[in-house]
Amino acid sequence: MMESGEGRDLVEEVRAASDIVGVVGAYVRLRKAGRSFKGLCPFHKEKTPSFMVNPERQSFHCFGCGKGGDVFRFLMEIEGVAFPEALRTLAQRAGVRLPERGDPRAREKRERLYALLDFAAGAFRSLYKGERGKRAREYARSRGFDEETEERFGFGFAPDGWRGLRDGAVRKGWSDEDLVRAGLAVPKEGGTPYDRFRNRLVFPIRNVGGRVIGFGGRILGDGEPKYLNSPETELFRKGEGLFGLWTTRGEIRGEGTAVLVEGYTDLISLWRGGVKNTVAPLGTAFTPEQARLLRNYADRAVLLFDGDEAGARAALRSLETLSAEGLQPAVAELPAGSDPDDFLRREGVEALRERINGATPVIPFLLERAYAGDREGGVRAIVQVLAAVRDEIRLGLLLQEAARLSGLNEDVLYRAVRRSRSESRDPSAEAVRLSPVRKKRVLEAERGIAYLGFEHPDLLPVIRRAVDPEGVEDLPARKLLKALYDLAERGEPPVPSLLTRTGVDRDFSRMRVESGEGEDPVPTLQDYIACVRQERIDKRVRELEKELRDAEARNDHDACAMLLTERRRLAEQKRRIAVALRGTDAVADRNAPERSEPTR
Repeated sequence: MMESGEGRDLVEEVRAASDIVGVVGAYVRLRKAGRSFKGLCPFHKEKTPSFMVNPERQSFHCFGCGKGGDVFRFLMEIEGVAFPEALRTLAQRAGVRLPERGDPRAREKRERLYALLDFAAGAFRSLYKGERGKRAREYARSRGFDEETEERFGFGFAPDGWRGLRDGAVRKGWSDEDLVRAGLAVPKEGGTPYDRFRNRLVFPIRNVGGRVIGFGGRILGDGEPKYLNSPETELFRKGEGLFGLWTTRGEIRGEGTAVLVEGYTDLISLWRGGVKNTVAPLGTAFTPEQARLLRNYADRAVLLFDGDEAGARAALRSLETLSAEGLQPAVAELPAGSDPDDFLRREGVEALRERINGATPVIPFLLERAYAGDREGGVRAIVQVLAAVRDEIRLGLLLQEAARLSGLNEDVLYRAVRRSRSESRDPSAEAVRLSPVRKKRVLEAERGIAYLGFEHPDLLPVIRRAVDPEGVEDLPARKLLKALYDLAERGEPPVPSLLTRTGVDRDFSRMRVESGEGEDPVPTLQDYIACVRQERIDKRVRELEKELRDAEARNDHDACAMLLTERRRLAEQKRRIAVALRGTDAVADRNAPERSEPTR
């Protein structure tokens, strides 16, 4: 993200020059609906339009799946790109010239590698289609792949020679250093580098922008390793990409679910068979970076791994990572000894779909499948997964399910989850003590306060006196409040792209689309602040109750008297809050001098 003043101005210039209705309209058929536009959401399947675009606020929001944000966020979601690429695309569309960043020579070298990888993909593809690729084609047809599938995934062939690709690339002007940097050649001490891929069926690996960044190859005949990936390069990081995502992302977005398989041929087989919302990791355990990438397209991930012990271990390793990044994982089990391709060919696509649709959610899978007969092991595995869940409401619901299935008290599980968290003072750990309904009300109030501070900067002095960001449990609200307070300290007003730059535009998209012009924000702010203050009092009362029980157990009468006095004081304070907040001292004087410390 750009942080300098000039950078912020450029972002705002691009945002202002980008008509969100025109940008979204290139992907979604929109129709006028009052002052907004409505259409079918491009991020999930729906029959009744719930996707709204507000041109006045340059924002979109889907009331079905919850996705939303500004024009930058739309392009990031629909194309699966990061903010800098979305900024460049919109700047080019709007005719805004962005300054060149970074070393031009480094950019030139990267583009040279991209061109070399494109050359290699074309060379492998030509060999596959020619006479020398007959054996590779026969193997592909034996797996049930047809010409359309081969073309879609760019099947290639690397002959059983040492320097065929290397010699062809050198003749075209690339150097041995280029070939090694691209991962296409293996350096040889004191000699000429030799081709990395030999006697293999080759699959190009593309990033989400569609550019070739590496290759995967399956040996033809005997030999090790059976599967070979490109090595780590400046363009290719095994733990950051997902094979097939460039091809399957539309289906994944439409289904809202991604099916995770282990290998290239499994994915291609499922695509050929009609299960197209599929991705595969690149020879590594599923990583947080891959989960975050997948989160751009899906809310749910179904693990479809081989029906053996190794497949079960792979599923177990992935559950915690997926949960930590906000995805809802489930496991589709296959019979022992089966892999997805075998099962598909033996049982057919409908049987496979039944397995996927009936995938077991994470809690029952761990307790009833992975650790069947080992109740304690299953519960401990559940605690480890739940400790990674960041969403407070979802964590509370999962704790309820875990308690119901395990027979353990929810408080016991909660305490185990809290101990497992890396940060013992994680505010979300305390948050799960509230009921989901009450918790939702408090979090909505915190988010509402932050949004009003963004929309009405003149209310910030009041908000700063009332709300300390460190005590805010809703993470998006906390991030936005901190950003607003930082700007206020520097005497700068918030700009519309602040929501995107702080990464919270999706969280506030509904408010941004629904909020009307000319409405008095003061009564709403008063209610929000009252809700937050009352919850703080309730939290302290809960602490007092525990302290009071401890003091009574010790027969400490003085401590009991002090705690009872404080409890009565808090009850009176809570009763008077609503009235006090509606007085002129709380909100009417927006320019009142601030106290040095926010009220807690």
